[in-house]
Amino acid sequence: MAALDAKFGFTKSGNSDILSEWLKLAVRHGYRAADKRLEEFLTSVGRRKFLKPLYEELVKTPKGRQRAAAIYKKARPRYHPISANTVDDILKKAGVGF
Repeated sequence: MAALDAKFGFTKSGNSDILSEWLKLAVRHGYRAADKRLEEFLTSVGRRKFLKPLYEELVKTPKGRQRAAAIYKKARPRYHPISANTVDDILKKAGVGF
């Protein structure tokens, strides 16, 4: 992951589609160098198409569920109601309180 990021700069990408896919892989593979960017992205974007796959990936592990809850607590007020309802459902199904 580090070699790919060094070569292509995915963590710094300004393209939300590319960044979303990269961050999903970063979560899946435990690439901690992207943690800050993940939080920035999840607290600044409100589109369901980006939020849903990232939160779904985060809730797959206990540590990820904790991160998802912490980020979501800050980000939820900025999300569109449809996006918020979607993420509410993802977290509830994973047993995450927020």
